[in-house]
This record gives sequence, C-alpha cells and structure tokens, in this order.
Amino acid sequence: MKRILDTNVCIDVLRGRTKVVDRLAACRPKDCFISVITEFELFQGADRAPEAHRAEEHAKVTRFVASLQILPFDSACARIAAGLNAGRLNQGTPISITDVFIAASGLFYQRTVVTNNTKDFRRFEGLMLEDWR
Repeated sequence: MKRILDTNVCIDVLRGRTKVVDRLAACRPKDCFISVITEFELFQGADRAPEAHRAEEHAKVTRFVASLQILPFDSACARIAAGLNAGRLNQGTPISITDVFIAASGLFYQRTVVTNNTKDFRRFEGLMLEDWR
C-alpha cells in the first residue's frame, strides 16, 4: 500500500516514538512518501529549534527526508486543494491550510494519508487514512 506520511507522523519518527518507527520500518521504502508540504514543515521546525540545537535538528530532518520519496504539489493538487478548502470554509469548519494541501496530495496521488490527526482529515470525502499511534 502506498502512503503519504503527514508531518506529525514524521515528527514521531524523528523523536523515536517506537510504535510509529516500527510501523514505518515494516513498510517497503518505495511505498512511503511525503508531500513537499511536509518537507517544508519539517525544515521550518528545524529552523525554529533553539539556536544551540538548530544544526543538529536540520541534519536529522535532512537524513530523514532523504530516505523518503517526495511528492510535488502542482497545479492539479492546487485545484483539488482549492475545492477542499472552499468546502471547509463554506461550512464554517476551516482546517490548517497545510493539512488541506496534504489531503489534496493524498487524493490526487491516490495514497493513504498516515496521520495522528484523523479528526480533521476524515472531513475530506474519499481520503484514505491510517493512524499509526
């Protein structure tokens, strides 16, 4: 099964959360992806770490990201995301825009999104989800 790892799952791996690390290790490397949006969020987090730890965090993220395939966010994804976000806004239930982008990627690339935030992601009809916690 092909999966897109949400940022919170990647953070669990980087922090060594055993259950999540074991689930990732059980997957075939060519079956796990991240969105370029998650790459952005991970590097942003590393760049916001306390200065004394910033280089170490950046190196950890660099190694982790290099171990996964990165899916681009292109015009087709943007159009799906626009519809998803408009739907949430029209219903008065907005969701983080980065989560909208990751959900759009999951729908476009037909991948299961692995997230600890199933509460928000389940609002997107047709999106396949897993929670590894």
